[in-house]
Parts: sequence; structure tokens; C-alpha cells
Amino acid sequence: MTDSNSVPRRELGVEFGELAGQIEDHSYPSTSDELVEEYGDYVLELPNGTESVRDILEPASSDTYESPGEARQALFNMVDSRAIGRRYYSDRTPPALGERREDQQLSF
Repeated sequence: MTDSNSVPRRELGVEFGELAGQIEDHSYPSTSDELVEEYGDYVLELPNGTESVRDILEPASSDTYESPGEARQALFNMVDSRAIGRRYYSDRTPPALGERREDQQLSF
């Protein structure tokens, strides 16, 4: 059993809550179907809403995870767009024509 204080409950903007320890303590390898059967009703808190483990993992029913890290990564990869802040936003590309960024200085 994992020390529940050592498992991050919030990672990359996704709040796992008590599911974090459950995933860590689960027996691997495990399939998406097995994780859905065991944890499908758990709800992840996202920056712009919530999503259940069932909704996230059911489309990947045949996938197999060898470790808790792989299972967490699958959840990160498959959450819908509510998990991200601003869609299509990047502060690494030049602004589009007519776009003004908050970090740009006005020049007069």
C-alpha cells in the first residue's frame, strides 16, 4: 500500500482526489475495462468542468497499462477539452494577424 501523502492528488491541472492513491495501489498490468469496472464512477475535477473515469477510459477498452504511471498518463491523454485552459492558445508562437496579447507592450 502506498503512503497516501506521497501521491499527488492534483497533477497537470487534473484533480484526482482519492483516486490518486487508488490508481497507485491497483494491481498491474490492468486494462482500461478493469480500471473502468473498479473506478469508473470516480470523477476527475478539470479546470473547466468534470469528467468520470468511465467517460475517459471506455473508448480505450482494450488498452493495457503496466504501471500506475501509464494509467495516469492515459487519463491525461484522453480527458476532453475541458482539461485545458484556452484552446489553441500558445505563448510560444507569434500572434495571429489582428491578435493582441496581454504581454505585448503598446507602442505610441
